[in-house]
Amino acid sequence: MFQIAGCSLWLSLLLLALVRGGNSELFHHRLTIFAEAGRMECYHQPVAATEIIILEYQVIYGGQGEAHINFNLMDPHRKLLASDHKLQSNKYRMDANETGIYTLCFDNTISTFNQKIVVFNLEIAAANHEELERQALIKEMTTDYHFDRTYTHMHDYITKIEVNIMRARQTQDYIRTLEARDRKLAESSFTMVNSWSCAQFIAMIIVGMLQVFMLRSIFNTDGRFYKLWKKF
Repeated sequence: MFQIAGCSLWLSLLLLALVRGGNSELFHHRLTIFAEAGRMECYHQPVAATEIIILEYQVIYGGQGEAHINFNLMDPHRKLLASDHKLQSNKYRMDANETGIYTLCFDNTISTFNQKIVVFNLEIAAANHEELERQALIKEMTTDYHFDRTYTHMHDYITKIEVNIMRARQTQDYIRTLEARDRKLAESSFTMVNSWSCAQFIAMIIVGMLQVFMLRSIFNTDGRFYKLWKKF
């Protein structure tokens, strides 16, 4: 049974490597998670060798405590690749040295009562086969200087456009993260204001009733409170 499960895992990883080998585009995961107090939330992502792992996270809500969390990134052999202790945000970019299941863990055991809300972006970039092919083509075309120069300029323009698009997407993700944090803060403030308003309203009613009762007891000569007030 364990041999069958192991073969299935390696077959999945092999298919993953074959599929990604022909696709140089980036794919992107953006998740918002709730890290409960005293618990560790872990996520597993298959990554092929030579692929690039791009990770960015931010704690947008920390309850009544600090907005920070512990973070660990481990390779398929559970070897620690990155570790953060009580940070609100951080980002990583690294190359995968081997094919397997990489583990991301957000550790909120540092909190006893406060739930944390974390937004993280995970991108897996395929190996840059296009760059290798371009360099090989330029090497073959060294005799034709005009073609070499034109091709290089076109590729530079395309690369700049791709970089600008990635920056625009990252900016949009950052703005959405700030928007989610501000919305959560506004909802928390709204709940707190409503709670205090209800408490003050109830207190006003109790104080008003107590004042009426005390005034009536003062002018009621047959009551116990009148005799008590008269003694003082």
